[in-house]
Amino acid sequence: MLLVMRALFAAVIVAVLAACQTTSPGSTSPSTTAKPPPNYSFVLATPAGMLALDAKGAVVGQVISLPKDSAPSYPSLMPNKRSLVFGITLVPSDATGFGSDVWAVDLDGTNLKKLILHDRENVFYDTPLIDSTGKLMYVHRRAAIVQNGTYVGNDDSIEKIDLTTQQMTRVITNAADPTLSPDGKLLVYVRYDNGAPKGLWRVATDGSDNRPFFSIGDTWWYMQSPRFSPDGSSIAFSAAGHNAQSLAPAVKLAHLGIPSELFIAPLDGKSVKSIIQTNDDTNPAWSPDGTKIIFISGGALSILTIADGKVQQLQRGDNFFFGDLVWLR
Repeated sequence: MLLVMRALFAAVIVAVLAACQTTSPGSTSPSTTAKPPPNYSFVLATPAGMLALDAKGAVVGQVISLPKDSAPSYPSLMPNKRSLVFGITLVPSDATGFGSDVWAVDLDGTNLKKLILHDRENVFYDTPLIDSTGKLMYVHRRAAIVQNGTYVGNDDSIEKIDLTTQQMTRVITNAADPTLSPDGKLLVYVRYDNGAPKGLWRVATDGSDNRPFFSIGDTWWYMQSPRFSPDGSSIAFSAAGHNAQSLAPAVKLAHLGIPSELFIAPLDGKSVKSIIQTNDDTNPAWSPDGTKIIFISGGALSILTIADGKVQQLQRGDNFFFGDLVWLR
């Protein structure tokens, strides 16, 4: 659901902003005049841009000044620790229509590269992940299925791209929202069935050993954003509809209709622990040492310490209702 909502939200943002233009649409080349401050701590990708945040969560600039009316999403840190890779939705072009691409940029705002460009209408790339060698990228690809001029669904897959040859190989179908193990051998992803999420699954990066992540029988109505811990021993994810009979009335107005929670599970999938209930579905980001998780929910940016469950709210404001985070340092 969230992936669909993201695409629709990005479409609305791009369309509305484009309609408000008094000049011709901007180039797909970013401005080089804006420079981010040195040593910022977090990156937050929102329709407002690729925001640089300091250690207190305050917005201190833009990582890069992106093209007018674009919307970045799902940034991740590359193995060199100096660059980001991210999805980006642009104003529709005459050649390829509406869709999203994958770009990369250094943390100092230089060295922009366009890694994947959608080649036709309604093809979206998101959640790009670079393996530890820096030579392979895994990415979720969503393409609209149109029959006789009527939209009938989506083709969701995880693709592997050789960044040297640009060869694209399909790893698995009916899959979205991947996370890559630090050793580059395993993907955990949200499995889709007829456009609806059907739980977490795991698959080797060569496409073998595809199976459910959990062996404990727990189920959720909705799941998203699995994220490997830095040491690869566990995953964090956001989900709703687990133990639904104990819902707290104060958070029943989340857009899913029920509150979401952040969970942590060991890699063997034999247990799971709820670490906090959130007002809405969210995208967790681990600290580099694996002891904390940062997330946004309900207009707040917060950090959770895993060992004791303590939550520190860093900021509140309009920037913290929607977006994807990276914890740099």
